[in-house]
Amino acid sequence: GRKYLSLEAGLSKGFAMSFVTAIRRMENADLDRVLEIEKESFVTPWTRRDWLYELTENPINVIFVLEVIEDGIKEIAGFIDFMVTFSSSTISQIAIAKKYRKQHLGTELLNKMIEHLKNEYNEIVETITLEVRTHNQAAIAFYEKHGFEGVLIKPAYYSNGEDALYMVRRLI
Repeated sequence: GRKYLSLEAGLSKGFAMSFVTAIRRMENADLDRVLEIEKESFVTPWTRRDWLYELTENPINVIFVLEVIEDGIKEIAGFIDFMVTFSSSTISQIAIAKKYRKQHLGTELLNKMIEHLKNEYNEIVETITLEVRTHNQAAIAFYEKHGFEGVLIKPAYYSNGEDALYMVRRLI
């Protein structure tokens, strides 16, 4: 099996990986790589302007990037973008680059978000919510595996007319 090492305390343990991971706050210098992952991950990717707003102007927004170091080369492999409002946090986006998928990196990002919410908001945040395209069964299964429940369908939620499944997970 391949070896797994972690620079980040509290990450998932016990699965095979050949690279080291670290999760940190997104910086402006990360934008080009995040946009690449965005384009390969979403039907309607956000623009550079959208990302700059999230990164520099949105006061309730948090973005983490997950870095891998494989064979001495550091690369961003994924990100999670979420907002915190009152007693709720909403995942705007979570994505892993295609070549790094199915290696539990999405779980690491979600765990980092939950750890951040518990540490920074001292049990003020009670729920995490999100919308996901109803046809995206892989994403729905990922969220269900992590304790999210589908609550309702939002008809024609996306710009192409596709419905969204609204999902919720209780934190406390």
